[in-house]
Amino acid sequence: MSKSGGKFFLAGVIGALAGTIGGLLLAPKSGKETRDDIAKLALEISKRIKTETDETKKRVKEIFGKVTTDTTQKYKEIRTSVVTKVASAKTAGNEIDKDKYAKVVDGVIEEYKDDLKATKEGATKISGYLKKDWEKVKKALV
Repeated sequence: MSKSGGKFFLAGVIGALAGTIGGLLLAPKSGKETRDDIAKLALEISKRIKTETDETKKRVKEIFGKVTTDTTQKYKEIRTSVVTKVASAKTAGNEIDKDKYAKVVDGVIEEYKDDLKATKEGATKISGYLKKDWEKVKKALV
């Protein structure tokens, strides 16, 4: 990605997050109600995209090159970050489609890029896995 392309992407992600935060701040519900709604939706999404232990281990090994408690935890942390951002955006009234979901995934991967250097293609692999979860996420958003 070129420097200008990276800056444009980062500006888009920051703009989307600012819009989400602004929506939350202007929401007619109290902060506690909004946080509860986000937590409920995040839990529903998490349930839908949860993988079996063997599948999680396979993904972790492909992404990080080895399966350890730390690498498994990092994978779950990245997945949770995506889920939380999607739930926050949806709760703020934003429509989430496949493209917007992919942008959230890309933004989170960018935040964690230093953690994904263990394998050459770690960021690409986790991005692919998370993007494949779109159909499951979409069902939770209905």
